[in-house]
Amino acid sequence: MNNEKIVKKLNQLLAAYQVVYFNTRASHWLIKGENFFELHAKFEEQYNDATEKIDEIAERILTHGGVPLTAASEMVKTSAVKEAKVNGDQAACVKGLLDDLSKLGVIENELAKIADDANDIVTADMMTRFLSEQQKTRWMLSQFLNKKSSVN
Repeated sequence: MNNEKIVKKLNQLLAAYQVVYFNTRASHWLIKGENFFELHAKFEEQYNDATEKIDEIAERILTHGGVPLTAASEMVKTSAVKEAKVNGDQAACVKGLLDDLSKLGVIENELAKIADDANDIVTADMMTRFLSEQQKTRWMLSQFLNKKSSVN
C-alpha cells in the first residue's frame, strides 16, 4: 500500500470536511425565511454527518500510520473548500452546500482511485459510501432549489 499518498489525500479530505462542517453550521445558525424549519434541520443533519465523517477519516489516517491535521489554520490552508460568508439567504446557503459537497466528491473520487490502485479496499469502500450518500443529498438539495412543482 502507498500509505504516504493515501494519508496525504485523506488529510486533504479531512481538511475539506472541517471547512464544510463550519460552513454548514453557519448556515444552520443563520438561515432565514419561510423554509427556516426544514432547512435548519437539514443543515443540522449535514453538519452532524460531517462530524461523523471527520472522525472516520482521522481514524483512517491513524490506521495508515499517519497523523491527522489538527490545527484550524492547517485545515483552512489545506482545504479545497473555502470558508463561506453566510448571510442566511436560503438559496445561497443551499447552493453553498451543494458546491461544498461537489468539491468533497472530487477529492473522494481521487482518493477512491488512489486507494484502489494501492489495493486499499477499505479506504476505497469508505469513499464509495461517502459518494453515494452525497449524490443523494445533492439531488435532494437541488430539488429544493427547483421551487416549481408540477404533478402530471
